[in-house]
Amino acid sequence: MVKTLRRYARLPWQRKALLLESLLWLTLAWLLVRGLPFRFWSRWLGHQAAGEVELKAADRDPRALEICWSVRAINARLGGRLTCLMLAMAAQWMLHRRRISSCLVLGTLTQQDAEHCPTFKAHAWVRDVSGVVLGQQDEPYVALSSFVRCYPAREGEAC
Repeated sequence: MVKTLRRYARLPWQRKALLLESLLWLTLAWLLVRGLPFRFWSRWLGHQAAGEVELKAADRDPRALEICWSVRAINARLGGRLTCLMLAMAAQWMLHRRRISSCLVLGTLTQQDAEHCPTFKAHAWVRDVSGVVLGQQDEPYVALSSFVRCYPAREGEAC
């Protein structure tokens, strides 16, 4: 704990603020996922669309990678206790605050266990204009639903 606090103290103030913001959003995501049914808070994730949505815009905003770093760093300090959905929710809310277009994707994977019974795995990941920024997976998850927050890069430009 002391080692972690020392490392935190040596960080630049921008990273400290980003980590504190991540902690706040991850706490809210944890409370919502653990305390309320999905239908009550899903509207806070953005506009819902079927499947995986490709965002159209100029270039990746470098702040997106910093945000995802901070969310993963907080989860690592918590021992990896948070789910991929909680991480994706916090990252997307932080991207939304900075008006960075993003898409939270929910997907599933069907496999067979040793007894040849189907098992389902769920996963959530976040995309920006250049691809997946949080929740990269090695397995071929099928996107079921996306929650999109889109902002034009320049005046008059569509997402």
